[in-house]
Amino acid sequence: MAGNTRQTTLGASDGEITSLEDIDWTFEKADTSYLTHGLHSYPARMIPQIPDALLNYYKSEGIIDDGDTVYDPFSGSGTTAVEGRLHGLHAEANDINPLAVTLSKAKAEPLDVSTLQSARDDLLEHLSDSLERARENYEDGSSLTPEDLEIRDGWFPEPQLSELYTVSVEINQLETKYSEEIGRFFRIVLSAITRKVSYQRNGEYKRYRMPEEKRESHNPDVYDLFVTKLDKNIKLMREYSEQVDHSLNTTIHYADSRTATTNDDDAVEENSADIVITSPPYGDHRTTVAYGQFSQDPAIIAGGHGYDEMKSVDKTGLGGSNSELEPLEELEEWSPSFAATMDTLREKEGRSEDAMDFVRDYYEVMKEVAKILKPGQPSAWVVANRTMSRVNIPTHLITKELCEHVGFEYQHMLPREIPNKTLPWSNAPENVPGVTGDLMANENIVVMTAPDN
Repeated sequence: MAGNTRQTTLGASDGEITSLEDIDWTFEKADTSYLTHGLHSYPARMIPQIPDALLNYYKSEGIIDDGDTVYDPFSGSGTTAVEGRLHGLHAEANDINPLAVTLSKAKAEPLDVSTLQSARDDLLEHLSDSLERARENYEDGSSLTPEDLEIRDGWFPEPQLSELYTVSVEINQLETKYSEEIGRFFRIVLSAITRKVSYQRNGEYKRYRMPEEKRESHNPDVYDLFVTKLDKNIKLMREYSEQVDHSLNTTIHYADSRTATTNDDDAVEENSADIVITSPPYGDHRTTVAYGQFSQDPAIIAGGHGYDEMKSVDKTGLGGSNSELEPLEELEEWSPSFAATMDTLREKEGRSEDAMDFVRDYYEVMKEVAKILKPGQPSAWVVANRTMSRVNIPTHLITKELCEHVGFEYQHMLPREIPNKTLPWSNAPENVPGVTGDLMANENIVVMTAPDN
């Protein structure tokens, strides 16, 4: 199998493992951007070594096999889908962020590299001239305005914004000539450089602009950034495409995982997955990882999505303001750890309602996963313990207890440190300047097996 030919870090001296506890799950200094994992950044991304090790183990134990299906209810940038394909599995996933759906498909679906190279040559044959005309039009006062792109004022230099739009138009034409898959590959290249061209501060996943004095000297070369990233991504795709079975399927649903099996025209089939590997959000998008903010401008410019659509991503996430679910008081009966957390939050007059909203939505996903995963098959939930109102939220214990209430059987609690991840290490929970609280520095992998329905 292609996935087994790659060098992996399993923590056992001979490369063979007999238990998941044998693995050093921190994977410090491991390359987390190999193959198509390196096509595009994404906040709080699960490192590929985690699904790689899990899939190696469960295949070696005969619990999963070639041609089985791995499911991820929170696809993100497609880490699980890519590793599933590398291990000879079909991959299926959900995400409510359209940019995440695009990234997951582009990274997991192998392409014919000779066709990709031809498309590159076609695009670059006249791209430089097109960008030069866009710059001339801007200088003549006849360029595209930010409003035409639904981009908020003050986030991009000009004429670079017009040049980014020009690249997107050229990609549209390229997609018409070649295929949707080829167009998608070029769109994530454009998406990746969009944040570099913008005034977005490096290393931030929320929307923070660089200081005004730095904006004055910010003059990126759109053509050079695009070509450099395109050629790097083609190389990564070539290596990936050579390792995977092109006959396998990847299905990424632009749909809510809380209703995964009942989504109109885009449902996941019950009893269809042989293993689940996922990294749920640490909390509601508004106060933890703002995936929608990270994705907003790249999705609008590169993907043609609307401003309102992207603004709704964080509101639609677990615990978001757009959720239509009612509070579920029984959760405190089913999870003693959640009950103790809620008692502490109420004593402190903290954010108990926000905690309830998030865990209620999270529980709905657990119930859907129980329907999708075949009886007795494994699921791995990679979770971190955040703080709310300076109260530690034991997400690993809440996950274990609520999964057990659904009918899952507990197997392992595997701790790991987070050596490097695009996350803040502290925040200001009371919004008081200078007052901070610790956030996530470690994770736990909660391993359960599906109910025997």
